[in-house]
Amino acid sequence: MSKQTKAMLSSYARSVIAAVVAVYSTGNTNPDDLAKAAVAALIPVAMRWANPKDPAYGRGNSQS
Repeated sequence: MSKQTKAMLSSYARSVIAAVVAVYSTGNTNPDDLAKAAVAALIPVAMRWANPKDPAYGRGNSQS
């Protein structure tokens, strides 16, 4: 697994934890809603990947 892929997965994991904890802390323990939060956590990571100027793992950067 490349360094770039590991960085993306780590970022996604942090986003998932934050999103799920945020939903859970409102008292919502519905598994469907927690799963939706986990899917929504993909948005920031996908936005960074889609940005070719992102230095960490944007598409087309020198580390790709």
